[in-house]
Formats: sequence, structure tokens, C-alpha cells
Amino acid sequence: MQEREGVAAPCRRRGAGLGLMLALGAGWLPGQVLAQGLAVEAVTLSSGGLAEVRRAGTLAGSDTLYLEVPLEQVDDVLKSLVVRDPAGQLRGLTLDGPSGAAETFQRLPFAAEDLGSVARLAATLQGVTVRAASGGKQLEGQVLGVEESPPDNRGRVTHTLALLDAEGEVVTLLLGSDARLTLLDDALRERLAQAADASGRARTDAVRRIAIALEGEGERDVSLSYVVAAPVWKSAYRLLLDGEEPARLQAWAVVENASGSDWSEVALTLSSGAPVTLTQRLLERYWAERPEVPVSADATAPVRQDEGALRSSRLAAMESSLAYGEMAEDRALAPPSAPAGETVSQERGAAATWRLPFPVDLEAGRTLSLPYVDASLPARRVSLYQPERGERHPVAAVRLENTTGAWLPPGLVTVYDAEVGHVGDLNLPGVPAGESRLASFASDRLVRVVESSRPEERLERLVIVDGALRITHRSRRITRYRVENDAGEAREVLIEHPLRQGWEFSSEALVERTPSHQRLGLTLAAGESGEVEAVETLLHQQSLALVDADLARLVEWRGAADEETAGQLEAVLERRRALAEVENELERLDAGLARAGEQQARIRDNLAAVGTDNALGQRYLADLEALEERIVELGSRREAAEGQREERRQALAEVLRALP
Repeated sequence: MQEREGVAAPCRRRGAGLGLMLALGAGWLPGQVLAQGLAVEAVTLSSGGLAEVRRAGTLAGSDTLYLEVPLEQVDDVLKSLVVRDPAGQLRGLTLDGPSGAAETFQRLPFAAEDLGSVARLAATLQGVTVRAASGGKQLEGQVLGVEESPPDNRGRVTHTLALLDAEGEVVTLLLGSDARLTLLDDALRERLAQAADASGRARTDAVRRIAIALEGEGERDVSLSYVVAAPVWKSAYRLLLDGEEPARLQAWAVVENASGSDWSEVALTLSSGAPVTLTQRLLERYWAERPEVPVSADATAPVRQDEGALRSSRLAAMESSLAYGEMAEDRALAPPSAPAGETVSQERGAAATWRLPFPVDLEAGRTLSLPYVDASLPARRVSLYQPERGERHPVAAVRLENTTGAWLPPGLVTVYDAEVGHVGDLNLPGVPAGESRLASFASDRLVRVVESSRPEERLERLVIVDGALRITHRSRRITRYRVENDAGEAREVLIEHPLRQGWEFSSEALVERTPSHQRLGLTLAAGESGEVEAVETLLHQQSLALVDADLARLVEWRGAADEETAGQLEAVLERRRALAEVENELERLDAGLARAGEQQARIRDNLAAVGTDNALGQRYLADLEALEERIVELGSRREAAEGQREERRQALAEVLRALP
């Protein structure tokens, strides 16, 4: 990428950049430029694990820059490199592929392992004219081959080189440890040099040399910038509490130079941004798979469906709590030293940045820690009780308000008390500018909280609508927190009562709400006790059809209803009793008919067994006739009862229709 705007600072030696060593390539010519001339001017470290490096320097004419890049960072450089030459043009950049050494040897008659031995190299050069010398003897001719002798009793092996000299004679030379071999073919000798160079690169395959070719005239300022992976920088805080005075907060950045190169006078910027970080293996080769089709066919490869574009998202800040510790002895701490220079902070887009006020020198492999925020923040101490912790004692906490004007990154905080010293540690989440957080660091064992609760259930209201009874139940839960302050000083206590979705909450001690809790507050003097109460109420309804309600339930509802509804239920109850009477009568008649039918079947079986021409048979006939009359009677009564049931159902329906 080329840009023609902006002028870089004059070239100064500032050390190599993050993750890149700049080196002079082999065979450097006067028209080419040492890439060290582009000094590291600035580095921006992101909490997302990236580093943006900017280099600047002066070039003249058409030059080539060489950069030696660690192999694991080549893809990032190929993805992100930006070249700014205001009076020139970028021709492009070149570097060895993923297996450049292997491809070089594919075009040569020998392999990389043959370069380590004169005998093995000579064995691969059949037909090549060489000059060989060993043991004070020198021969010249075309290589015919190398003979290897069997191992002697000491396991030693000798090699004999056979040559065809200019007179056509075959001559031999025993190759000793002082053997020398000279290739008389200039082209092959150059290829051998290329092979040696490729073999050397293969042994240092962890690095790639990138050549950046620029065209231009005259002396001009140029710059490069790129983004590579880097260790995540961390924040570590120091918090000094001093009675009712504002708290002193220092944020220290922990920065690591894992680039393999020193930084010298580098402008360092810290960024809290969490950008989308993508990587792609740009150096590797990918071969497209093409479908095979008949020669006469005319086809097109299928197009891959669009899977959608990735988009970044900004994570919301989490809520936490912070607290104070017990006084142990009477000793005062001096405030921490202020940092040298004032860091320039800025919030833009989705990130906050802090530009250090002085250049940074940091040797490769070393870690730097320095303050980048030093501010006095409003702080109020509280004892924070969280019932879900399952402990009687609250945690000592402090409410911090971020008045720095910029986002505070997450990090561990070491808490000091001006009169005591170290009182605890806490894990502070990211705090946006202008917001406050409660964070805890110790248990306040001089305060005890006893929790008790009592559930209540009652029938709230009965209403008849469209023949159905709508019943409203009220569930009520009363929770009491009794707080005892055994400390020799006053305590402000906050109780985080869990939020129950759908329940209505009320308390005279309510001071604020969080997404998951209701916070209740009270202040106790030394040795004082107090109590707060939280009331939760839930109304839930059910609807029941009166036509299907049984008598016992109707009687229960009538007793719980108001006077008007009770009168309506009494009318329904009267009709429902009348309907129940006839329904019970029908059940009795059905039972009588069933019994009569069973008796009738038994008598017929007996009559079939004894016949009708005897006294017993005649008696069975008389019984059968009486049962028949009984069945007729029961049937008539049942028919009449069914009529009554229908009349009484109609009467109940009329009463239900008359209800509001």
C-alpha cells in the first residue's frame, strides 16, 4: 500500500522494531539501503495482543529495504504493512516462500546433505569437469564416479574419485581429509553457491527476509507501519485510602519486549482497545481444486455460498465490589511518588489510549513497569453484605468513582490504608469514565448480620367474570436483616438483597438498585445495632369455570369472598346443590338398574337349568316377572330424573348468565 501524505521525521538510530530485525541482504549494492536506517519511531500496544509499529527515515533515489521478519510474524506483516513515500512509488515486496530451500535443491543435481562432504558432492557430479586435489596430488577431468571401500577392522571407510582426463585416460585420486574440489563450470559453480545460500537459509528457517522495492528521485522522508502479534500489556493498581479524604489511585502498566530487538527512545502508547484480531496464512500456498470435466463439456466450477462478514463487538463492562480493612496499629504511610511527566489519555471510538510522556528504552527480553495513571478519586467506605456468600460477616468495601476522564482497564489492585498499611487485594473490572464501582478486598469481622425471612400466602380477591371465578392470590415474603456493629467506629452498611424477577419490592432502607440486587443501607455508630426490612410481593391469578366447581370448593370461596361476590356465589351454590341432588339420584337409579339386571341374568341361568315344569322353575318365573316390573319402574324414575337434571342445569346456566 502506498500513501503520499505525511512526512516522517529524519532518520535516527532507535533500535529495531517490535518483532522485526532489519538487516542488509546478501549481495547488497550501493543503490540499496540498509533497513536499519528506518528507525522505530513509535509503538502502540493493544490489550488485544497486537502492536502497531511505526518506522521513519530518509531515503534517496530508487532504493530497496530489507527486513528480516520472524516466520511467525510474516503473515501479519504481509497483511498489514503500509508504506508511505511522499515522492516515490512502491514496486512491491519479495521474500522466500514457505519452502524456498527445498525448491532450490529440486533444480540441482545434489541435495543439501551432499554439501557436507567432498566425496558425496563429487558422486553427484558425473560428467562435470572438476579439479581435485588431495594428499599433495592434483588431477583435472570429468567426474566418472566415487568408489567407497568396505570398512576396515577399525570401521574406517575410504573414497576414491575416478576422472576422465583430457588425454582420455581414467585416473583415480584417493580423497583424504584435505581433499579439495573445484568446479570448472562457471554456471554450475554459481548454482552451487546458490545451493549453499539456500542451505543456510533452511537452517535459519525461523526468519524471512523481505525486500521492499521503492522508485523515486532525490532525498525524501519515508515511513513504514505494520501490526504484529505482541504480549498483552497488563495493569496493576495501587490504591491508598486515607480516612474521609479522596483515595489516591495509581495504575501501572506492565509491558514486555518479546520482539528479540532492543527499543531505544521509542514513543510508547498503551491502548485498551479490544479489536477483532484475525490472521491468515498468507505465506502458505493454496491450490484450488478444479472439477474434472469431459473435453466436450462446457462447465463452470460451483461458487461457494457467502457465509457473511465478521463484525466486531464491544464487550460491556462487568460490575464488581471494593472494600476496606480493619485498623491494626497507629502508623501513617506517605503518599506514593508521582510519575515523571503526565500521561496523555484519550478516548476515541471503542478504545482509550495513554501516550507516555517520555521515550522508552527497553532491551529485548526485559519487562518494564511504570505508572500511567495517577489520580485522586472520590471514595466512600462501606461494609457490603452479600447473602449468597453464606457468611455472617460483610466484606469491607469502598465505592470508587472514575473521575479520570478515561476508561480504567481491568487489573489487580493492592489496597493500602494510610494508618495501617496493606489491607487487601481486589480484582477491579474495567470502569468507564464517570461511573462508580464497589469492590471488596477483606472481610469485616467486626460487623455481623443475622438474616431471617417469613413467607405469607393469602387469598386477595375473588371476581366472577363470564361464568368463571378469577382468584387473585398474594404471596408475600418479609426478610429482616439485623446488623450488629462491634467496631469502635461508625460503619455504613450496604446489604445486597437478591432481585426476584416478577416480585414487587419495597423497603424504607432502599438506596439503589443493580441489575441483580436491591441495595439496602443503614449507618451504625460504634457498638450500635440496627435492622432493615425487605418486603417482596407477588400477585398471581387463576381462573376456574363455576359450572365445573364442586360444592366444597364453592363453600370455601363463598367464605373468602366479599359480600357482593359471596351473594353471587350463594345463588350459584343453591342451583349447584339442586343439580347435585338430582345427579346423586341418577347415580342411585343407575346402581339399582345394574343390580336388577345382574339378578335377572342369574335367574334366567337357573331357569334354563331346572326348566319350567316344576315348582322351582315356577318360582324362578315369578321372580323374573317381579324383576321386570322393578326394572320398568327404575327406568321410569330415571327418565324423570334426567328431565329434572336438565331443568336444573338450565337453572344453573341462567344464574351464571345473569352474573356480571
